[in-house]
Amino acid sequence: MGVLNLLKGAYSGKVGQTVGSKWKNLSTIRTFAKPSNPNTPDQQTTRTGFAAVSAFVALFADQVKRFTSLDLRAMSVRNAIMRLNAAQIAAGTLDEATLKINKGGLPNVTTFVPTAPAGLATVVSTWDPATAPSISAEAEVVVVVVSQGTGEAWVDKALNTAGTLTITGVFPASEPLDVYHYVLDSRGSSKVGSSSAYSTITTPSA
Repeated sequence: MGVLNLLKGAYSGKVGQTVGSKWKNLSTIRTFAKPSNPNTPDQQTTRTGFAAVSAFVALFADQVKRFTSLDLRAMSVRNAIMRLNAAQIAAGTLDEATLKINKGGLPNVTTFVPTAPAGLATVVSTWDPATAPSISAEAEVVVVVVSQGTGEAWVDKALNTAGTLTITGVFPASEPLDVYHYVLDSRGSSKVGSSSAYSTITTPSA
């Protein structure tokens, strides 16, 4: 329903075949156009991809908000990761191995190896520290562990130079875990980082 204000000479909403609205604090009028929703095969594929990627990213997006070099000035970390993986969304299928959760120009660590020791209480990651003139002594490695089976995620960080990080949690037995890691550093008040990399491990049986 539209609202017509005769005193101000403006209206909002739909009146007849026109629509009134505000644009940059100015009153505007446009012809009403019925939104189309043809639901083509390409749109169905994109919607399927969006739902799959969105559900997966939602498991850890809030936890990595403080540990990312993505530009979050105009969007949430979840939307930033979604935009980073637009190709997957368009393809209609979540591919955890190629999904990116961080990007940047720094080199990532090498020989990153996550393990799930017996006991189901920890995931231990080891790596050879990233080395480059652009990496400071305060640079950190962020590790994200995701269990799709339980819908949980664990995120922690350690100094790049430490070469190891133990994440404590309650991990289900015989469960495949998705593990992402990347370097995060600072330039003044801004964060810079590396592109994320992926590993997968399976927890031991109970």
